[in-house]
Amino acid sequence: MTLKNPRNVPPTVTGLEAFDRLVEIPPYDYEGFGNGLCRRRIRLTKSEHNRTIGELEDDFHHFRVELTHDQEKILSVEGSILRAPWSTCSEANHPLQKIIGSSLSSESTAIGGYASPTSNCTHLFDLTGLVISHTVQEQIVRQYDLMVTDPSDHKQDLLLWRDGELLLAWTVQADTIIEPPEWEGVSLQGKFIPWAIAQLDPKTAEAAIALRRMLHISSGHGINLDKLENGAEHLDGPIGRCYTYTDEVLLRATRMKKTVRNFEREEHASLMLADMDTRGQSQDPAN
Repeated sequence: MTLKNPRNVPPTVTGLEAFDRLVEIPPYDYEGFGNGLCRRRIRLTKSEHNRTIGELEDDFHHFRVELTHDQEKILSVEGSILRAPWSTCSEANHPLQKIIGSSLSSESTAIGGYASPTSNCTHLFDLTGLVISHTVQEQIVRQYDLMVTDPSDHKQDLLLWRDGELLLAWTVQADTIIEPPEWEGVSLQGKFIPWAIAQLDPKTAEAAIALRRMLHISSGHGINLDKLENGAEHLDGPIGRCYTYTDEVLLRATRMKKTVRNFEREEHASLMLADMDTRGQSQDPAN
């Protein structure tokens, strides 16, 4: 597809009162796959000297993480599942508790040394890693906007904006970057994460790893799992990849139908995380 304004960051709205995505945002139309795009927004903020919050929202998911620390170690972590494709995703806060007591790190992937990624919700786990990293950074707020186009002639465009500035713009074919020239030939399969950590500066590596994840997420537009009633009908899925897709959990999972939304249009993209500030206010001493 040809993007109308491929270099423009999606608009951002903040301070909005809580709203219902299932009402305000249109459902995804699987019949239109091949002509659209997939979006994700991640916002990280330090609300207090010992508290960091992150939220992640995309077409398929909406998760929140609140973390407290003593400047050196993680004291508590709370993962909230606000919108997810399976009923059992709501249980994913439990395995996340294993990271309590671990050291803070400037690397978002350090969380992989604290707990098993495949025993956790992939997206909640990734978000928590970013929250840990943000805790030791200087800036108060960081926002990533990510976008992946549907496949066209076996190619996809992947873009990432950091705090409103375009940082990464890739064209990918067969899971390999073919443009721009300085990224040509880099495979997004296999050992991309250790490659990024070794070859890129830490902040660019963090962004590149997040954008690579978006390529995998966007493939969900190509299959309508709302045709299923429960996980027992999806044993041909990615078993072993995450908490819900472990055998014993998937067998009792129920499909959360019609939760996949379409944030393609700018007026809808602007609403991603627009009500983030309304959550957790009761725990904030300033209120």
